[in-house]
Amino acid sequence: MVIDGHQHFWDPADGSCGWMTEDYAAIRRVFSPEDLRPALAAAGVDRTILVQTWHSLDETRAFLETASRTDFVAGVVGWVDLTDPEVAATLSRLKARP
Repeated sequence: MVIDGHQHFWDPADGSCGWMTEDYAAIRRVFSPEDLRPALAAAGVDRTILVQTWHSLDETRAFLETASRTDFVAGVVGWVDLTDPEVAATLSRLKARP
């Protein structure tokens, strides 16, 4: 089994890609699981790890949802605020998701 250990999905229109200025015009478009699927197949990659694009708990939740419905996403590297006194509870809730 071949696993790509780091890749992203994004939609600049959703406001989560503030870092994606005009300097990134070549990639400033929606990039979804269906965009990645043919590239994985062509490269012989079986699974991938989805990595955060922004410091956002909402994005982490959305990526966990994407992983639950996308057969080739084996895991998520998300974000939580480690300075939040409720971080342990937040992590427990995230771990409980499918």
